[in-house]
Amino acid sequence: MSELLSKVAEILKAPEELVQRSAEARAEASGKSVDEVLQSWAGGEAIESSPAAETPVEEVVEEVVEEVVEETPVEEAPVEEVVEEAPVEEVVEEAPVEVKKESSFVFISGVIAIAIFTYFFGYLLPKQQSENLVSESLNNTIEVSNEELKGAEIYNQLNCQSCHTQNVRVVIPDSQNGKVLKNKFAEEAVIQNTGLIRIGPDLSNSASREPTNNPQWLSRYLKDSSSVRENVPHPNYDFLNQQDLDYLITYLLSLGESNE
Repeated sequence: MSELLSKVAEILKAPEELVQRSAEARAEASGKSVDEVLQSWAGGEAIESSPAAETPVEEVVEEVVEEVVEETPVEEAPVEEVVEEAPVEEVVEEAPVEVKKESSFVFISGVIAIAIFTYFFGYLLPKQQSENLVSESLNNTIEVSNEELKGAEIYNQLNCQSCHTQNVRVVIPDSQNGKVLKNKFAEEAVIQNTGLIRIGPDLSNSASREPTNNPQWLSRYLKDSSSVRENVPHPNYDFLNQQDLDYLITYLLSLGESNE
């Protein structure tokens, strides 16, 4: 079943653990086995067996008879030898120049001092000041429910953040746009933008606008996005069991609350 589970996870583009949990819930609800549920999600196709070894075909090599063509001898013209004359080198005598010996210690010390000054005042100090400003502007002291945290985990497992921005962007202008959930999936010490290409709408205030503040609409859209609008480039998450889907919707409805 592991090969079938891997195939279904690859088709749905979801973690194997999440697909396994959803298949077990669907099998329990429908009275079918887990393998039957996975087979239906895979399109009813079984895992292909390795193809039978092909019968070796003997190659027939035809003998090629080379025709011998007699070549007519060609008389070579005599080549005249060219004698190159050696160039005459001019000898220029350089007058000796006296160079004063200077100590290299002063020069090296100056270069090191300039490098230290530039690194400290041009990079290290401004970077620390920026991190302090961003850290002070974030409000991560709010309390969130266990359902919201589980929904955030499913949001991360489905890789929703690769297409959608939200209020967790750690930059000063966005820090007060809405509730900031502490991202336990990233290094807390790193304060920077992810830099991924975003193709979906921003979710920083999705719970404060229509229709994404409606749990019934979210459930229908996440299960089948084409039922809301045709040709929407959004994956369907109908393989999620109802509990995981409810966790994800609870997390999405928590986005957009103001930081008081």
